[in-house]
Amino acid sequence: MTAADTPVVIVGAGPVGLATALVLGRHGVPSVVCEQYGGINPHPRAHVVNTRSMELLRSWGIADAVRADSVDPRWALNIQWKQTLSGPGLGRINMAEGHGEQLLRRIDASPEMITSCAQDRVQQHLLDAVLAQGMATVRYNTTVLGIADRGDAVDVTVESGQCEQTLRARYAVAADGAAGGLRETLGITTEGSPVLGHQLNIYFHADLSPWTEADPALLIWAINTASPGVFIGMDGVRRWTFQRSFDPATESPGDYSPERCARIVREAVGVDELEVDIRSVGPWTMVARTADRYRSGRVFLAGDAAHQFPPTGGLGMNTGLADADNLGWKLAAVLDGWAPESVLDSYESERRPVAVANARHSVLNAAKMAEAGIGPDTAGIAARLESPDPEIAAAERRRLAAAIPAQRPHFDSLGQEIGYVYGAGGRTQEETGAPLPAAEYSPAPVLGARLPHAWVERDGALLSTHDLLFPGFTLITGPAGSPWAAAFAETAGDVPARTVVVGRDITVVDDSLLERLGITEDGAVLVRPDGHIAWRSGDGSPLSPGTALCEVPDASPRSA
Repeated sequence: MTAADTPVVIVGAGPVGLATALVLGRHGVPSVVCEQYGGINPHPRAHVVNTRSMELLRSWGIADAVRADSVDPRWALNIQWKQTLSGPGLGRINMAEGHGEQLLRRIDASPEMITSCAQDRVQQHLLDAVLAQGMATVRYNTTVLGIADRGDAVDVTVESGQCEQTLRARYAVAADGAAGGLRETLGITTEGSPVLGHQLNIYFHADLSPWTEADPALLIWAINTASPGVFIGMDGVRRWTFQRSFDPATESPGDYSPERCARIVREAVGVDELEVDIRSVGPWTMVARTADRYRSGRVFLAGDAAHQFPPTGGLGMNTGLADADNLGWKLAAVLDGWAPESVLDSYESERRPVAVANARHSVLNAAKMAEAGIGPDTAGIAARLESPDPEIAAAERRRLAAAIPAQRPHFDSLGQEIGYVYGAGGRTQEETGAPLPAAEYSPAPVLGARLPHAWVERDGALLSTHDLLFPGFTLITGPAGSPWAAAFAETAGDVPARTVVVGRDITVVDDSLLERLGITEDGAVLVRPDGHIAWRSGDGSPLSPGTALCEVPDASPRSA
């Protein structure tokens, strides 16, 4: 057994583990990523890449690549309910139709739009970026046998090729997913709801264009007695998943042979002769749980190891990517010596309340979906739709037609995506159980909030205010804010710092720029490496590393 030193060991090379390595690398911190499997799992699971995640991917330089692998926006705008894929429609939601104001609000709030890209594709782009960066070593076929916190270091025992090795690190990040066991070995428990259900995810290739080309939809719920479930288009061409209920008390994944799964898909499509290529099948458990702690000494939880949500809302992977961004810069700040070790405590105080709020939002969405035929009474609703009594069938169709449009907030919750605010005070998501409706949401430049987006011009190029940020603290001042720039240069010390002066370094494109930033002509706003506001002139506190740069206030997310 040999020992090797590295600043950070990351357990798990899923999207969150790779994102953590990428963020650390952007700050110049090397890491070792250990993954028990031999490579990226080709079975697509998550697919929603929400607005905040696309902003992060933009800052990491891979948003364009992910967008190129995403489904056509025409697909992403549509959600359908049908009896079978080839059968009659029951209702639909079009995200733009009749809601142009909300769509414009989304466009105005961010340089990026929510999209749908299969998780394996997102993961590949993250891996490519990590390898191109050259700061992390990604070790596949490497199983973590145990983690021992030595007080001033962490020993991670790994096995690869029947050989054991101990990796000594300053810190470790457990990003080993919902099925990983590190959280339990650390003695960290979870709180939340009991099991909400069991699902089977069937990944297949098929040509469904006869029923989708002229009428595309990202999600298509099939409500019937033979094979109810939901189709999810992973590329809008041939890659699909079909998810349906699964009862582990009476059956096992082994009962679902490729032949049986192909038959299930054909019944859901409603075409017996359809050619279906089953690629893989995966069971999963629907829960809403959050770890009671995100830290055990020098070991931190991130992603699904820290929280699990129902998929209703598409917040799982997205919450994990924001975890990685938050934790990554703080680990780097401590390791590089420009922030005290205590700043790491703010990772839990900031990110855990967001996870709790997202779990609640997802559960509420799941409960509401029962009104639209997706829930414990699906079989009864399907039976009424197929009733030989035409009045019963017609009544059920009318009820669903009225219930389906009410599901729209489930798929358009801009505040949940970008509206969380670190810091105490204000109307919190936990107090309300849900964010402001998308039609009412508007970003605000308050402490702890994500920096509002606005378009600016620099050297002839059109940029977002988000593009002005870098892996350090960025001070943006008004045209008469040069004194703030000078003060910042004096107080930043070893903290990576950049100053942007409106009118000197950038040109105003949107006349509301200063209002969006919450500053006056002679004001300034300081932004953390993760894009959240650390300080703003006029809030009564001095501009100094001891307050604005390193200390993070007690956190509970509130709506911006």
